[in-house]
Amino acid sequence: MERVSRHLVACAMLTESEPERALEHAKWAARFGARVASVRELYGALLYEAGDYRGAMREMRAAMRMSGNVDLLPIVADCERGLGRPEKAFDIAQSEEAAKLTNAETIELMMVVAGAYADLGDLDTAIATLEIPALRSKVDGKWQFRLWLAYADLLEAAGRADEAKKWVTLAADADVNEETDAYARLGRAPRPREAAIERTEEEIGVFDVEADFEEAEREAAKIEALNAQQSSDLEKASESAEPPASAEAASSALTPGPSDADSPSEEE
Repeated sequence: MERVSRHLVACAMLTESEPERALEHAKWAARFGARVASVRELYGALLYEAGDYRGAMREMRAAMRMSGNVDLLPIVADCERGLGRPEKAFDIAQSEEAAKLTNAETIELMMVVAGAYADLGDLDTAIATLEIPALRSKVDGKWQFRLWLAYADLLEAAGRADEAKKWVTLAADADVNEETDAYARLGRAPRPREAAIERTEEEIGVFDVEADFEEAEREAAKIEALNAQQSSDLEKASESAEPPASAEAASSALTPGPSDADSPSEEE
């Protein structure tokens, strides 16, 4: 648990600045915590971001089997698109698992399905797939920003650039925390952010594990190798030991003979 936790902390620290190293830490966390659904999901998410769709799909399906949830199904479907198999996304959307998704998760899957139609060159059907009531409903989460942007992408691909810009603008105005790239797509300067708060010594002690991480891994490997060698030496020593005396001989050797005091007298 400690080793997995250290890797996860390092992964969180490096995700934005050094994604390749963050992915490596997630890989090791998944190796040591292979039976933990959340660890496998994190590793799969980073593989997905890195464009390793085959590996991401493997990890996401493993996480779903362990947790019993199907919330990662939209990502699995998008991985099929990434592997050049958009038809598989349609199969996933029509599966029994898809019927268990929440409303927000279903909309995420619909965005993937719309993208699959676009992959096949059917832009009209792709656009129609996203023309649902949720497209014009009250903002109820960041999924709606992504829905607007996905719809804008399809409109732009269909040559309807003016309409597309309206939806990107709508997303940028509503996305006050800039969780999407709508601001950048309009060429707007990012909103001013609060200055970063300096960490205390206690926080640094908790989170700055990267410096001694590799050394700790080498020490752990040395201990494992030493334990394996000791076990091997014990087995060899046991095999080369002389066999014990027979049970009868051992019993005879341990049973004391009768003493003179216990011998019968001449009179008796």
